[in-house]
Amino acid sequence: MLDYCEAAIRKGFEEIAFTDHLTVFPDGSSTAHSLDWLKLENYVKEAEMAREKYGGRLAVRLGLEVDYIPGNERFLENVLDSYDFDFIMGSVHFVGGICIDSPKHRILVEREIGSNGFNVFYSKYMRLVSKAVETGLFHVIGHIDIVRIWGFNPGDGSMDEQKVLNLVKQHEMCIEASSRGLRQPVNSIYPSHRIMRKARELEIPLTLGTDAHSVEEIDYAYDSLISYVKAFGYERIATLSKRRILERKI
Repeated sequence: MLDYCEAAIRKGFEEIAFTDHLTVFPDGSSTAHSLDWLKLENYVKEAEMAREKYGGRLAVRLGLEVDYIPGNERFLENVLDSYDFDFIMGSVHFVGGICIDSPKHRILVEREIGSNGFNVFYSKYMRLVSKAVETGLFHVIGHIDIVRIWGFNPGDGSMDEQKVLNLVKQHEMCIEASSRGLRQPVNSIYPSHRIMRKARELEIPLTLGTDAHSVEEIDYAYDSLISYVKAFGYERIATLSKRRILERKI
């Protein structure tokens, strides 16, 4: 975390949020890319060290990106309430046991789409996102349409998207605009134009993320991200502290 903080300060950022991944299945098992939920205390302590070191120069927000998987709700509630996180980002990466953004599972995604079409797969994914919102466990929905990662786009899907965004509004959450997609096969910022327009109409707060998996990616396409959200009329962005959404002028 200290390396990321140093890079953020060098690049002129005033705030940074850490959202390492937590993926826990209903049976308690996890994945190789996930934090060990039994060692979350170490993650929290590292953030506290960063706050102490950079307090006057950089606001350090402690978050988690948590996979929503049906059946893990009660477990997540117990774990997440045990620590003083600034926010929890919910995301969906598993549809019917397929990890949609894993290169190893890409062939399974394409096989599913080949059998039933992308619209059906997209709808399954969006229903899971709706369920994630309904849990009330999350403050942000991350890369809300990452299911497009391999370059697929729904012919429709507006009804599913509308339901998700209505629920986000109802639960007073925000969504993330992420530049991650620009370094993935879809080669576009998340969310899509259609979702962005609907989110703006509903006045849903928007937070920005680069989904950096290395220090070098910390400001990946940040200027493009700013231009993108402004094009839809967003003049303020959301940051999160103590599980509250704070909005500030871009």
